[in-house]
Amino acid sequence: MRLFEFLRSRRGINTVEIVIILAVVVGIAIIFREQIGKFANSLMETVFDIDVSQFSSDGMKNIP
Repeated sequence: MRLFEFLRSRRGINTVEIVIILAVVVGIAIIFREQIGKFANSLMETVFDIDVSQFSSDGMKNIP
């Protein structure tokens, strides 16, 4: 019940503010998608000690 009261109160974050924040985050993700992908690949290589070239957008390639 307190959640509904918070959402209805004017003291909380407004829906418009949330939409603006989401739009900014999505915009940044689109602009830097290549850098984010490279970072994610290097992170996967480091954490899991694997060769990321084995993966594609379709999942695992056939590994003999």
